[in-house]
Amino acid sequence: MTSFTDDQKVYTTPRGTQLHGDSLRLLQGLDDESVDLIVTSPPFALQRKKAYGNEDQEAYVDWLAQFGEAAKRVLKSTGSLVVDIGNAYRKGSPTRSLYPYRVLLKFVDELEYHLAEEFFWYNPAKLPSPLEWVNKRRIRVKDAVNTVWWFSKTEWPQADVNQVLLPYSKNMERLLKDPERYYKATLRPSEHSISRHFGNDNGGSIPPNLLQVSNTESNSNYLRLCRALDIKSHPARFPSELPRFFIEFLTKPGDVVVDIFSGSNTTGMVAEQLGRKWYSFELSRDYAALSIMRFLPGMNPQDAEVLYEKARAGTVSLPEDGQPLVTTAAQSAVAEASLSVESAEAALGAAEAEVLRAGENLAEAKFAAEWNPDATLDANAERAVTAAVERAKAWADDAAAARRDAKRRLNYARKLADQAHAALREFEVFYKTKFTAEDATAE
Repeated sequence: MTSFTDDQKVYTTPRGTQLHGDSLRLLQGLDDESVDLIVTSPPFALQRKKAYGNEDQEAYVDWLAQFGEAAKRVLKSTGSLVVDIGNAYRKGSPTRSLYPYRVLLKFVDELEYHLAEEFFWYNPAKLPSPLEWVNKRRIRVKDAVNTVWWFSKTEWPQADVNQVLLPYSKNMERLLKDPERYYKATLRPSEHSISRHFGNDNGGSIPPNLLQVSNTESNSNYLRLCRALDIKSHPARFPSELPRFFIEFLTKPGDVVVDIFSGSNTTGMVAEQLGRKWYSFELSRDYAALSIMRFLPGMNPQDAEVLYEKARAGTVSLPEDGQPLVTTAAQSAVAEASLSVESAEAALGAAEAEVLRAGENLAEAKFAAEWNPDATLDANAERAVTAAVERAKAWADDAAAARRDAKRRLNYARKLADQAHAALREFEVFYKTKFTAEDATAE
């Protein structure tokens, strides 16, 4: 059984809990051998201090080892610890710091973890840095790769490559359709023996240990709400594809996933979506509370702010605390849009009636102008007929414009109604899907 105080809990979901506090202390709240995967990105040992806090390179290895030792107790014998480590340069020198490798040696030699495999995260969107060596002097290339250590508690951690297979290339798809034509089992020049089984369809290709993931999420629900509320988002956010890969690779539905440096809680959101139980630890209460935005799809900024402020002061329970807000907002929007639709339809009907009447008046005016039984019609009468024709034309033009405006209002009102329905469905589907998955897992 887990043991956390109400003060430590920021918000809960059907599958997980966001907690606030020192991760070393929070890890004590987890039972021995209760966790299947810890996947995290700790503050890096960079030369420049960050707002979210990061250790000096000299102290970093011992600092991080504390968490590695505490994590080992809670991991199952088949469990894994995945750590994303950013690279760095030595202070004042265009040469690299070896701290990521010292972390590796510390964890393997002293903490007795096993290095199951090393991964490399390539971020094509990463900006050139450091400025001095890359941009100014131009003596180094852009550092766009992070090292990701996959540690395991034993030599045989739980893992299933079949869960993370990649789509076959076009050439491989062609080979699989007609292996006898495009492939022949033989001994390659490299002395690798490629058997006939190479032509078997295994559902996809095995991924490499180089993960290409762009760290760009400008359109996420988290950033959308942060911008709308003018709240500064967490500056170091995980791209969701990175924890998703390891969660799918190293766990099964219903397993327990933990992030001990959760930041904006991308890991928790992905675990929720994939049907895993999760716990996320974050030292900053404000950042922990702000991460609730990842769990409020379809919610308007004003209601999201209510839950954010509540999470800063206490504990929010989702979807229970969010459902009334998003439902009420959606129902109000739908009702308002429905009234707009009714109003626009009425205006459209009135405009179309005006067009008909204006057309009739215009026809009468033209008839009066063209048919004159009295050949001695005086100038005043002639001007009056001409003016009547012009007024009828203007009336017809105004009526047509009113009809076009009414149609625009009608289309806009229908769009608002559709958006309100979609927002409500988005929130309900996010949690309803998870409830269904929970029931299926329990069975």
